[in-house]
Amino acid sequence: MSMSSTPKNERAFEPNASIVLVGCRGAGKRTLAFMAALHLRWRLVTEDHYFEKAMGLSRGQFLSQNGKELFARQNINVFKRMLDSNRTGCIIECGMSSFTDEAQDALRAYSATNPVVYIHREKEQISRLLDAADAEQLLKADEKHRDCSNLEYYNLYDSSNDASVPGSGTSTPMDGRLPSPSKLLDAREDFLKFLDFITGRAATRAWLASPFSVAAIPPELRSYSYALRLRLSDIMDMEMEWEDFEARADCIELIIDHWPDDLLNVVAMHVASIRRKIGVPIIYHVEENPRGERQRMPAEKDAVDSELLELGLRLGVEYISLDLQRSDAFVSRVLRHRGRSKIIGNYWYLGLGALPWYSDKQLENYARARALGCDVIRLVRFCASDSKVEVLEDFKKKIEETFPDPRPPLVAYDFSILGVRTPFQTKILGPVKHPEMENERDHLATVCSYMYTYRLQFRQFLLDPLEFYVLGSNVSYSLSPAMHNAAYEYSGMPHTFHAITCSTLDSLNQICLSDSFGGASLTAPFKVAIMPHLKVKSHHATAIGAVNVLIPLRGQTNLIMDHANSRNKSGVVRDFFGDNTDWSAILTCLRRAISPRNFVQPSKTTAIVIGAGGMARAAIYALIQLGCRNIFIYNRTTGKAFEVARHFNEWASTQGPAGYSQPSGLTTEICRVLPSLSEPWSRNFQLPTMVVSCVPATSVDGNPPADFEMPLGWLKSPTGGVVVELAYEPLITPLVAQMQAFHDGISLAWVVVDGLAVVVEMAIEAFELMTGRMAPKRLMKEIGRGIGGHKKPRDLDAVFAEMER
Repeated sequence: MSMSSTPKNERAFEPNASIVLVGCRGAGKRTLAFMAALHLRWRLVTEDHYFEKAMGLSRGQFLSQNGKELFARQNINVFKRMLDSNRTGCIIECGMSSFTDEAQDALRAYSATNPVVYIHREKEQISRLLDAADAEQLLKADEKHRDCSNLEYYNLYDSSNDASVPGSGTSTPMDGRLPSPSKLLDAREDFLKFLDFITGRAATRAWLASPFSVAAIPPELRSYSYALRLRLSDIMDMEMEWEDFEARADCIELIIDHWPDDLLNVVAMHVASIRRKIGVPIIYHVEENPRGERQRMPAEKDAVDSELLELGLRLGVEYISLDLQRSDAFVSRVLRHRGRSKIIGNYWYLGLGALPWYSDKQLENYARARALGCDVIRLVRFCASDSKVEVLEDFKKKIEETFPDPRPPLVAYDFSILGVRTPFQTKILGPVKHPEMENERDHLATVCSYMYTYRLQFRQFLLDPLEFYVLGSNVSYSLSPAMHNAAYEYSGMPHTFHAITCSTLDSLNQICLSDSFGGASLTAPFKVAIMPHLKVKSHHATAIGAVNVLIPLRGQTNLIMDHANSRNKSGVVRDFFGDNTDWSAILTCLRRAISPRNFVQPSKTTAIVIGAGGMARAAIYALIQLGCRNIFIYNRTTGKAFEVARHFNEWASTQGPAGYSQPSGLTTEICRVLPSLSEPWSRNFQLPTMVVSCVPATSVDGNPPADFEMPLGWLKSPTGGVVVELAYEPLITPLVAQMQAFHDGISLAWVVVDGLAVVVEMAIEAFELMTGRMAPKRLMKEIGRGIGGHKKPRDLDAVFAEMER
């Protein structure tokens, strides 16, 4: 009798269970441990420091005074004590002790209740940091960490950061030189997402940040979603860059159909590459009978496939594709180890005479997958003109009538040697291919690309062309229309984006109440003025007190998800949702430009914000989220500066240490006002290392803006710093010119981030909020910097031609 209930999840740890990091020297454990402790606001415990605290001597001193035998005995005792006494709220970084058998036994026992993460990376990169004589032996021993851990993170080395990256937007604009971005930024973002996933925080963080963000609604709960099928064998031979897969689907189904040498590490590396380069959820599928591989006996087949599926679970992929037609023992093992990964339960009928949709067995398949606790159920069958399209629709209705809500989402479609019968048989996780990749080996994938299939939604009137805007008193120079319109065309959306000058709430209201209104980016004077008129705002917009993205709410219920899934559809506007992307764009640019020497220390780091409008509010919030607690505001009208300072100081007083994403321990005075540029810098605070200028290029009333330049006394930080200029028309503002001269003549340690970098990041996030689709970031950056920097962007004909294939 087949199993029909969900086995206990053996990898579901308490959210505050301490996390242990193990791995070889040079894999980056210490750096990642430090990042993790800051992110989770947990205590950092390192093996070396714990030993010294426990024994009163460093490990080297103890060894020299007591000899190897006593050191080895005491070392393992202290190691076990370290694990046992730090079971919650800690990041524990293990050193060389984890290579010993006794320590690995202790870690194996510890992994029954806590995450033990194996950190590894390319062997070539680790070998560069080790003595040649030790490297081979140490790396071989390092693989044993996989046996005493229950999770793993492949710390991908990004060679693209070895040199300057054109188009990053971080620049010294007068000569176009680009400082090399920190190699830690991408790793940090990647690893922190991994931590949020394994601790169960990912969905909550994304939803509370903004329920309209792409990450907030899982692909299986969207109105429409697509899975790009990508085979390991294709990846091994492909000539394309990972960036070519950007914005090609809502998730990637990685199909393990090939067994290269060092298989587990190769798969781990490619999972890391997808996360780092594309940033979409991964469906991890192990093909039962890989092409080109020798045939295996059933027992061997189960063993190899179990090991590969276990790897996917250890890597913390978002979805595991599980064949429910395999043995009960095989299915049970995967379900017991599923952790936070969602299970897609599959019943695939691939041969002639496939089980028809009207068979009661299909209903039983769904019922069993539901009872096993599958998060998504996928039913696929081969057809040879033996089934009318309406039969599948009848089956779906029968599922709805038989199983009440909540029920697992259903992915069901027919396929033949030509691919999926129609792109619309399943609304969610529809299989698509990359337009430049051959389809000879994958008949389950449609011959259509995502862009072609998504464009069909509009041609079939399932989705509607909408009008989007940037609205404000002076938007004629805005780069948003060019970036958004290029992104719409790339993504197969017949939307339009226009810059409209308006300065009253009445005129704003007339535009936004149209049945074809899709959303708007707001500039002055609306960012603060519109706040009292919005009933629904994101968490961040409420904290900032300003909105720069306006989205219509057209859902038929009051549920936010219903409204989010009504994007790209016209109709009566019931209300509006306000969000703020200014702060996150500023935060991204600061993180890219700030040097490791100026890493933010909450009690010491000092920042200055120039201005007191909506952008200044966003800048202050970004600095707070970055960890800065000493923020000074300068504005020509000091009354406005005091008003903004009061807003954030009052907000800070309401933030408890356990707040969702709020920094713990906020003092009630994090913002102070600088009354004059002539006063010397206070000795009570460190010299500033971050400056954000929020003075507009043109004032709201049409008068010339303030020509702000930094007092030289504010630029004496011995470690330099970063200046972010938000104005970009003209690109070379007085502040940019001053800082360029200062950089070239006095201190190379100061970096300038021009306004184009910030506006491009805002546009990317606004696109995703307003459409619910992944943005083609590389294209939007190229358009923005090409036009804003008065350079000719590359010919887009080649980019768009592939959509017609």
